Amino acid sequence: MQITPANSVTEERLSLIEEIPANVIFTKVTGREEVSLHSHVHNRHQVIYILSGTLHVEVAGSSYFVTGRHLIWIPNGVEHRLSSNNTQISLLTSYFCLKDIREDCFAIYKTDELVVRNLNFISTHEYVDKSRTPEIFAFAMGFFGVLPYICKEASFPAQPFIIPKDIRLLPVLDYIKANLNQDLSIEHVAFCFGFSVRNLTRLFTNSGIRFVHYLNYLRIVRAIEILTDNAMNIEQTAYEVGFNSPNSFGRVFKQITGESPSDYIKKL
Repeated sequence: MQITPANSVTEERLSLIEEIPANVIFTKVTGREEVSLHSHVHNRHQVIYILSGTLHVEVAGSSYFVTGRHLIWIPNGVEHRLSSNNTQISLLTSYFCLKDIREDCFAIYKTDELVVRNLNFISTHEYVDKSRTPEIFAFAMGFFGVLPYICKEASFPAQPFIIPKDIRLLPVLDYIKANLNQDLSIEHVAFCFGFSVRNLTRLFTNSGIRFVHYLNYLRIVRAIEILTDNAMNIEQTAYEVGFNSPNSFGRVFKQITGESPSDYIKKL
């Protein structure tokens, strides 16, 4: 197992996952401790259902933003990192061994009532041992085996953002992320880092990023985190993430997510 642990507690937690026997399914409801791990990989399939809060998931050079009631499918052997900016987060996570599945790649799925009910049923048994409860084990493994076929892949807010390989752009992106509430323009950012507008634009283009799209995407992501925490109302959130009016915020929010901020809040 290749891991980059923050400390021995992290290493021990990951080791325990791999020590689970192949004939046992381990399911737990966790909070922030589950997203405090560095990038890691283990020999179990992992299914994460977001009960509340939001997650940032980094896999294979891409970053995904995932909101509540979505399902994250992480096959064994896939290196990944989880993080969250929410003050409150709750995850339902299952670990299991699964073989002979045709479509076995990282994915983020929408869920429906049937999928959630089955996940909740399985979670009532922290350890599903094939030798002790063979019927429940067979049901759970069958359910996990068909998940990639019965669930639809999510669009936004699970769109991947490709992490640029050009190290010159990384501090620029960090600066934008840290100053979302400012009146940012590419001219201002270029000046802060000693680039000409033309050169900075070229850096973005070569990394497959459009400055305005990236800025708006980050602002909406941060807005969703704030709204999910119930920290501010829509108008306060609009100004907090750098929009000059609630109307412009609402327009960009709908362009990116497909729904208005008020409609999004109703689903929380």
